[in-house]
Amino acid sequence: MKTLFTSLLLFLFFGHAFAQSDALLTKNPSGMTHWEPFIGQWKGIGWRLTEDGQKTEWHHAYTIQFKLDGRLLMLENTTTVKGEVHHKSLILGTYDENANNFPLRVYSTLTPEGDYSGVFENGAFIYFMNKNLRFSMQVNENGQIYETGEMNMGDQWVQVFEMLSSKVD
Repeated sequence: MKTLFTSLLLFLFFGHAFAQSDALLTKNPSGMTHWEPFIGQWKGIGWRLTEDGQKTEWHHAYTIQFKLDGRLLMLENTTTVKGEVHHKSLILGTYDENANNFPLRVYSTLTPEGDYSGVFENGAFIYFMNKNLRFSMQVNENGQIYETGEMNMGDQWVQVFEMLSSKVD
């Protein structure tokens, strides 16, 4: 009798756990599909304006991947200037169906760490680091990631950053 009772409990526990697992798989946010063209390893070159208005060239490498069966996006970036590591970042993102946006958690060696959010507009992902600094990234017609950064200078947005990345085979 004790063996039957134990078997029944195990069946109910594991049966319920597997049912929950299947239910979780069906909750993969559909908004995450916007990121599919970005998935992979990328390398490229870019520039940013320094405080004195000069352009600094840099090279970068991205790895963008889904985690947790597509529920989490992870972007790792390393940027070098003149062969020296200048910046590293790790960005974790999800999709919030209620808000129809992508909350991001940014960890960085150069820019402020924090919680941000962005949205997709016409195939481009737009996010703000603060109300005066916005970024846009999209996969262009050549299959490259094109990213820009702009700073609000009163009545106009001025480009202060640009990167172009190609997929690594």
